[in-house]
Amino acid sequence: MNQHTRPLRRRAAVCATAVVLAISGCGTNSAARGDAPADTAAERSLSDAAREVAEVSRALARAGGLDQGSLRMDNSPRRAPCPVGGDDPDLFTVEHVWSITGVPEQDLESALDRVHDHVREEGWSVLLYGPNSSPAEALELRAERPDRGHFVDALFLDARNAFNSRTESGIAVTVFTTCYRDAAPHS
Repeated sequence: MNQHTRPLRRRAAVCATAVVLAISGCGTNSAARGDAPADTAAERSLSDAAREVAEVSRALARAGGLDQGSLRMDNSPRRAPCPVGGDDPDLFTVEHVWSITGVPEQDLESALDRVHDHVREEGWSVLLYGPNSSPAEALELRAERPDRGHFVDALFLDARNAFNSRTESGIAVTVFTTCYRDAAPHS
């Protein structure tokens, strides 16, 4: 156990969920993505929300301080259904899933430390930084910037951990928004 995990074990067990839930939009992230009634969702264009999410992702990647070759940002931010939107096609969230791989584990952990420092310095609320409640007790960062409608989940997937089935260590990152009502509604 390192210096980051010891004081947060109990809180992590209560607060964290697996990154799979974060990526799929299930679980406790639904509150962050907009559990407010659908009629209170702010109006926003998809292109504006996607551009902001891409900017947040780039800033987080820069904060990690690793070689650009280790970043896997092959996809663009994408529109996803709002978890509380039911069948309303005008409600959406934007998510960007990317990763950092191909560097030693200690460098990955240091990169996540730097990202944690960055979000705190930029005024984000850190909900969790420590081991999550998975059997692997993976180091996880969960932060939110509700005033801007931005959220991030970052998970250090350590291939050295017997509970992790990965053959290569990495950090899986999901940046996402609150739910918005499309400024160009579908008819």
